[in-house]
Amino acid sequence: MARRQRSRGSGTLFKRTTGGPWRVSWFGADGKRREKSTRTTDRAAAERILSKHVADTALRRDGVIDARTDRYTAEGRRPLAEHLANWRASLESRGVTGKQVATLTMRVAALLAGVERLQDITASDVQARIGELQASAQTRQHYLRAVKQFSRWAFRDGRTRADALAHLSGYNADADRRYERRALDADELARLIAAAEAGPTWHGMSGPDRARLYFVAASTGFRAGELRSLTPASFQIDDDPPAIVLQAANSKRRREDRQPIRRDLADALRTWLVNRPDAEPVFASMPERTAEMFRSDLRRAKAAWIRETANRAERRRRRDDEFLSVDDAAGRVADFHGLRTSYITLLVKSGASVKVAQTLARHSDPSLTLNTYTRLGVHDLAGALDALPTLTPDRTESERAAALRTGTDDRPIGDAHDAKTGDARYQQYCQQLRRESVHSGATRRDENERDCELTTGRESLKNKGKTLQNADETSNAPERIRTSDLRFRKPLLYPAELRAHRAARRGFSGLSPKRARLHARRESDASRRRGKGGERA
Repeated sequence: MARRQRSRGSGTLFKRTTGGPWRVSWFGADGKRREKSTRTTDRAAAERILSKHVADTALRRDGVIDARTDRYTAEGRRPLAEHLANWRASLESRGVTGKQVATLTMRVAALLAGVERLQDITASDVQARIGELQASAQTRQHYLRAVKQFSRWAFRDGRTRADALAHLSGYNADADRRYERRALDADELARLIAAAEAGPTWHGMSGPDRARLYFVAASTGFRAGELRSLTPASFQIDDDPPAIVLQAANSKRRREDRQPIRRDLADALRTWLVNRPDAEPVFASMPERTAEMFRSDLRRAKAAWIRETANRAERRRRRDDEFLSVDDAAGRVADFHGLRTSYITLLVKSGASVKVAQTLARHSDPSLTLNTYTRLGVHDLAGALDALPTLTPDRTESERAAALRTGTDDRPIGDAHDAKTGDARYQQYCQQLRRESVHSGATRRDENERDCELTTGRESLKNKGKTLQNADETSNAPERIRTSDLRFRKPLLYPAELRAHRAARRGFSGLSPKRARLHARRESDASRRRGKGGERA
């Protein structure tokens, strides 16, 4: 082995065999000896490689080069398949179910097909791959979420300098929702459970077991995987209140859930759980194709509902009705997971608060409870409007009395504007003349006051006049928000009626109103001429 000793700190250049490539040896920044082949027989090139390693060591030792840069470089050289394998192992160690791990890795591998290195991942390429998928917006959102989860893990684990996919925005699943579940109401759920109770065995699961399965799912909101994990020890039906306990390892959110249940469900499960092994799941015979099983029992329940009537027309109507149908007119579909949607929807309809509904649904975000799992129909929204006050003229007497307060005299408008007799309107005019006699210097106010008093002989008019006068004198009465001075209210004045009353007082009552006004005007002119002549005399 040929070896050439260089000066201290500059490394060593040597060959293991004659004619072989040059090898270099130096001390790293951590003080450990490093050795590497230059893969060349050219001595000058080998010396340059050794000098480069020695110089980099000095820079790292003095802090000029960050040690993380070496890690990024080393991770960037590794194949992408190795990183995917490490990510999969990380998911499994965190307790993610095997089905979920397989789904996530499949989606990421599909989007990153053809990418060899971790540093070759770009946001534009991933966005283009997602756009090529022949799927709904919700499915594309699932793919994007999976690949962003992988990119975020690589960044947090120190494999990349930055998260290359952090800025990618999601898709609006509501704009292109191709599969939407519908919620069943209480009557539909009761008929479904009854049909399953009397139904035959379906793929190894008996009818009574299916009935209890639907009952528990619709009363707790448990998912299919969570229901499969329940054992007789999970049902604490003798507690107060009764509850079903879901272990943290079997819960989707990895927490122990104690879900309270109703007494009727506890009574139905008491005899059903007798003589069942403690360690064996109670729904062990539950098939994988739960949607097909659910729809089979739903069709059986609708057929039984149709046969309840002997009227052919009614049978045709029930056959076309959405009640107990697999899908409705809006395209929403009923399946097994729809029992969870039904449970949360019934909670919201019952008037439970947002916090209570969120807790019973076992959601971390209330928007997920209200926006995703709650299905409210038009009748539910219309029912909420019944609590609003009516805005139509046909209202109750108390509502009308409260709405017609004017803030000045607290009297309904109809009393001041009687269309049949006109007495109230004329009395209002007389009251205004009285106030003007106090606040202004009208030349003929005394005569007008006498005319008003003479033409209001009826007791009803006197009472109304007293009411208005009292309103004037008590301008600071309680519940008043504006002055009671009628000059600010500005009612309509009717001088033609006043002249008609004057004409009636002077003996023209047998004439028509128009003729009476004409004669009154002539008599007034004549009296003025006589007065002028007397002054001259």
